[in-house]
Amino acid sequence: MNRQVCEREQELLDSLGRGFIGAELESHVVTCDPCRELQLVAGALLDDRAHAMVEAPVPSAGTMWFRMRLRHRRDAAAAARASLAIGQATTVAIAIGLIVWFFGGQLAGEFRELRTAVATIRVSTAVMIALATWAVVAPIAGWVAIRQK
Repeated sequence: MNRQVCEREQELLDSLGRGFIGAELESHVVTCDPCRELQLVAGALLDDRAHAMVEAPVPSAGTMWFRMRLRHRRDAAAAARASLAIGQATTVAIAIGLIVWFFGGQLAGEFRELRTAVATIRVSTAVMIALATWAVVAPIAGWVAIRQK
């Protein structure tokens, strides 16, 4: 099935969208089969859309207010979950780092490069206490943020 194409189809579609077809374009549609078919189909679809927009129920102000509050809560919960996930990932990374630090020599076994790299890491006690405190407080703070109203 070969479809005929007319160079004025886009012009007709634009005119149908505006709701006004000029006299010259109307006379063209009468003589052009593709444009006549486009006017029939697109006109019906545009009319149906216009009727649907007129008949669409508009929610009350109270309903819209409720929906906005619900969306705001969902957005806040999503942001808190993201923060919590970052805190948990950081906690896991710190825990793995501590395991490697404390037991790196035994875990490395025959891998001399890994043993040497782990042995060269020097962290001050103050930094280690700060990291451990943050690793404990971050997930708790995320949990509290999710639970707050």
